[in-house]
Amino acid sequence: MPVGQVPPEDEKSGSFPPLALPLVADAGTIPVGPAPHSAAMRPDGLRAYVTNSGSNTLSVIDTAADVVATTIAVGAGPWAAAVTPDGRYLYVTMPGSGTVAVVSTATDTLVTTISGLNAPRGLAVTPDGTHLYVANSGANTVSVIGTATNTVTGTIPVGNGPQAVTVRPDGLRAYVSNSTGATVSVINTLSNTVVTTLAGFNAPLGIAATPDGTRVYVANSGARTVSVISTATHTVTDTITVASNPSYLTASPDGTLLYASMTGAGSLTVINPSSNSISETIPGFADPHQVATTPDSGYLYVAEHGDNTVSVLRRPAAISPNTGPRGGGTTVTIKGRGFLGTTAVHFGTRPAKDFTVVSDTTLTVTAPSGIRSAVPVTVTASGGTAIVGHYYYRRLPVVNQISATSGSMNGGNTITLTGQRFVGVKTVRFGTVEAPATVLSDTRLTVTVPPSALARTVPVYMISKGGVSNSLSYTYIGSPTITSISPTSGPRTGSRVVNLNGTFLAKVTGVTFGGVPALSFKVMSDIKVQTVTPPTSTPGPVAVVATTSTGATVTSPTPYTYT
Repeated sequence: MPVGQVPPEDEKSGSFPPLALPLVADAGTIPVGPAPHSAAMRPDGLRAYVTNSGSNTLSVIDTAADVVATTIAVGAGPWAAAVTPDGRYLYVTMPGSGTVAVVSTATDTLVTTISGLNAPRGLAVTPDGTHLYVANSGANTVSVIGTATNTVTGTIPVGNGPQAVTVRPDGLRAYVSNSTGATVSVINTLSNTVVTTLAGFNAPLGIAATPDGTRVYVANSGARTVSVISTATHTVTDTITVASNPSYLTASPDGTLLYASMTGAGSLTVINPSSNSISETIPGFADPHQVATTPDSGYLYVAEHGDNTVSVLRRPAAISPNTGPRGGGTTVTIKGRGFLGTTAVHFGTRPAKDFTVVSDTTLTVTAPSGIRSAVPVTVTASGGTAIVGHYYYRRLPVVNQISATSGSMNGGNTITLTGQRFVGVKTVRFGTVEAPATVLSDTRLTVTVPPSALARTVPVYMISKGGVSNSLSYTYIGSPTITSISPTSGPRTGSRVVNLNGTFLAKVTGVTFGGVPALSFKVMSDIKVQTVTPPTSTPGPVAVVATTSTGATVTSPTPYTYT
């Protein structure tokens, strides 16, 4: 068990001395049934439900007393558990029997059993509580269950070996880890179809969405990494290297921490999502499987598969965000305990001039400027001074040059940016539109220009952990048009001055009359080009065509007639 360095009087319901702020306290160990796997918390935080996969039972933990209040028989080998948002029902998968058990949390009794599944493993309830998504690991499908009738209403083919499911907080997308397929399936929950499949994972197992819905984290159990998926672009935007092979993931309800269970190493890795960096590693568990947290994020309930117990821990302190520019000014939230009576907050040796005690467990503070890259953050209160974590100062990226300053409104062209401090940059912004960046080095990256609905000039810049860079300009050129020509006719000998009138003509690079280049042309403005007709031997009308630097061509609605 993890050993917390907390004075004896610091019990779960007592006061918290400030000197214990950064430490993880083992608040207790609760014996449960054989081989516990999943822990699910009721929304009111009063009950935690633990699946005992080595038996046919659930252990129901009274979280006020941290004891098993009752045991519920549900069927052989219960695996994953999920509570409905209203807290009324608990759903439990049983891979061996191909069923899902439905338990009433009011009476702690088995209500019904849903059959017709195939080795069901992970499951997730939609935020509105109307549907349940269950990964059928034996059939490479996800079953959709209507919670009003507790019947299977749909089946969705996914990748090979689906294991875990998470639903985005807006309920519009579900994400499924396909362990043997090394992919993640993204399901549109309105149409119940797979809209995209993401590749490049390594035996993906645990999966968790952040409370704000912007990211999904995937535990690569076959590697020492956790992948970060952007839910806006459905691309992997970051990879976090951890010390061991991660199996299961849980995001704290307040969004400040992510817990990765390292079953083989017997530890929990704590990740700070604001920077995707590792805050600490907590050792001493016996094959830890899934983690549940109380609704206030204050306590962790860790199912220890290897010794038939659940460990109850205080959450670690958290700093969010824990990175910012060297000039300071970032608003930072610090989570911990013992903050009442705080008199000072320091970032390294520099005091924060502005901080607010929100509660005994929460501080907000404005980061001062800094020179060093990493500094300890300390809080001083009546009980003393404690280090609550580290804050990382980053320098701003700088954009010096852009390889092309204009292009078509359709976008799609790849441009190169050169500058400084590009490592860590994930996207480039064209105005308010983000485009994924490919960082080639600390001084060079490429990006594909996104389309624009308007012809306009936008700032091009990037945001990294160090802040917002300077900007250069990129101009979206509208599609050229020729509305009229004047005059519309002239002699076959050529050398007649003809004006092309229209829009977006500033980038014209050539004009032809019946396929023959004009003797000369001059761009007078964005709405006028002056040309000189070439000679021809054949009288009659010919097409007048202009070409622009973007490769676009436009034809005059009125031909030019040689007489």
